[in-house]
Amino acid sequence: MLPISPVFISYAGESKDLVQELSNALEGAGITTWVDFKDLRPGQRLNDELEHAIADAAWIVILVGPDLRASRWQEAEWRAALVHDWSSPEKRLLPVVVGETETPPFLRTWVSLKVDPVAEPATWTRHVIEALGSARGEAEYKLSDASWLERRHRLDEIASAAEEMRRGQSGHLQL
Repeated sequence: MLPISPVFISYAGESKDLVQELSNALEGAGITTWVDFKDLRPGQRLNDELEHAIADAAWIVILVGPDLRASRWQEAEWRAALVHDWSSPEKRLLPVVVGETETPPFLRTWVSLKVDPVAEPATWTRHVIEALGSARGEAEYKLSDASWLERRHRLDEIASAAEEMRRGQSGHLQL
């Protein structure tokens, strides 16, 4: 049986309130979370803490939405998350797509959970908890060489998607 806890949560800064709500709901259900704004302390090395938190996580949740812009920090989280997910068969990744957003290309290998906190303010976090619990009985798997190549391609897509989001964000700021 796969463990649920701890859960590493990656998000864009604009969604901090949603992530706080999700982290509180998960913690209330007995699921330990790691989120930068509650777990990073002054004097810690960011990259070391990121690597350690992702390595220790049983689940990696990547929260994406229409107004959520990727920062360089989030790009680093995505890369580290995918590397750990792909190299550790016991690790799981859950893309949580907020609102009407399309799942980013680099996350389309996974089945995304679509939530709408505006339409379902009282239940969206429960859907995430249920999704984390639903995979507990899945069998572990071994990747083929073709799968490893596909994963390398997805890592390259992350860099491209993050760069595109940054360009879109900088263009948005100039208006």
